[in-house]
Amino acid sequence: MKNVVSLLLSGLSQYVGASIAVGLFVTVSGIGVGWGRIFFAAIFLLLWRRPWSYPHKWQAFGFGLALGAMNPLFYLSIERIPLGTAVALEFLGPVVLAALARTRRTTIAIGFAILGVFLISWIGLDYTKPGVTAGIILALAAGVAWAIYMFLASKLAGKPGNVDGLAIGMAGAAIVYSPLAIGELLDASPDWSFWLTLAGVAFLSSVVPYVIDQLVLREVPAAIFAILNSILPAMSMVVGMVMLSQVPSAGEFAGLVSISIAVLIATYRPKGTTSPQ
Repeated sequence: MKNVVSLLLSGLSQYVGASIAVGLFVTVSGIGVGWGRIFFAAIFLLLWRRPWSYPHKWQAFGFGLALGAMNPLFYLSIERIPLGTAVALEFLGPVVLAALARTRRTTIAIGFAILGVFLISWIGLDYTKPGVTAGIILALAAGVAWAIYMFLASKLAGKPGNVDGLAIGMAGAAIVYSPLAIGELLDASPDWSFWLTLAGVAFLSSVVPYVIDQLVLREVPAAIFAILNSILPAMSMVVGMVMLSQVPSAGEFAGLVSISIAVLIATYRPKGTTSPQ
């Protein structure tokens, strides 16, 4: 249960931050907010870890590129569709990754996760509204980046100083993707409250959850980690309901139940067997 609790805290922090970020879209686009989140997270992590002697910089850099692509794609998506729906669609990438485990237990869990993602994603969406189709495509693209991130993060987590690698990867992503956002941010000339809010979003949505990811990935393989993350769509739906008044439909509640069953199946171990914790 330890890893489940850790990921609950990670999800809560991440999606509270995402809900706050929605309010920043009136100033700049999802690309600007997504890059700003990466930039401030990189500063926090570099000041904390000072990872100058980390030996696996290129591997960390590749991991950071996937991470850096995932964040703006996700923010562009939640500009157009509800938070819970975007996360559910994004989760299709990790579901595919989870299939690599190829055990009876994970196969059943994946089945429930897919059902839950389907119920949350496709119930209540009005495809005639502007931007909905683009939001779906962007969320799916973020899911591909998320699956790559999980795979590479699991490799990074097996090495000493893995949080140092996270700091290097975040800094690399901030540099590589800066041309996409700096011009927009300079043109918008946001005030200090914007920058302080964006820094808070970076801490809540990047520093806290990604550090937790690295700690959890020390103990579980990437495929099982992907299944454990199936709780995130449900978490995001609850946060969206509380903070953004995005009231879920009956189908979305059914999806929540299905995903909860998937997590239970993935994490439960009969007495006398080894726990994944």
